[in-house]
Amino acid sequence: MATPMFALQSVLLPGLPLPLHVFEPRYVAMLDTVISTDAEMGAVLIERGREVGGGDVRCDVATMARVVETQELADGRLLVMALGVRRIRVRRWLPDDPYPCAETEDWPDEPEDEWSEAPELLRRLSGLVSEARSLASRLRFGSAPPEAAGPAPVDLGHDPSEASYRAVALTPLGPLDRYEVLCAPSASQRLAVAHRVVADAVELLRARSHWG
Repeated sequence: MATPMFALQSVLLPGLPLPLHVFEPRYVAMLDTVISTDAEMGAVLIERGREVGGGDVRCDVATMARVVETQELADGRLLVMALGVRRIRVRRWLPDDPYPCAETEDWPDEPEDEWSEAPELLRRLSGLVSEARSLASRLRFGSAPPEAAGPAPVDLGHDPSEASYRAVALTPLGPLDRYEVLCAPSASQRLAVAHRVVADAVELLRARSHWG
């Protein structure tokens, strides 16, 4: 069965929201079908090209999304709120007729034994996310908020996979970093990748804060 695929220049992660402003006719038609059939759609990162106009090259790992709220505007545009549900892998891209579709399969995390280092890595990751958000706020507004004595604590939860997704969603990262986290085969690998990309972001933000 073909899965409708919404191609974006951003990465949707499982468990996280996706607001969409839909105006291109092919995607309006796709959302009409998805909504009328109560179906799900894939949200996939564009590897090369643009969101509008077609002709883009898409990645092969994506996130299945469920539409939870829609609003149709007078001119036919749609305001949509979707929610990332689970990770999927593209087996084969189909012709864009009339909108992007692919044959897909669910891609759950690879099974693994309990990882004793996970709680400590989660603790360190939480601290890095807090620092990244504090540094980004300082760079954006010129100084830390006067009432803030330090970085606001961030609770990522205890599940390594969900915490990894939440961490990269809360950190100012580019789509390729988020995509690398999405592509990690297992929960422990995802946590390690998330820790690395967030730590790299903190180092960059520290440098910008020092020289800015």
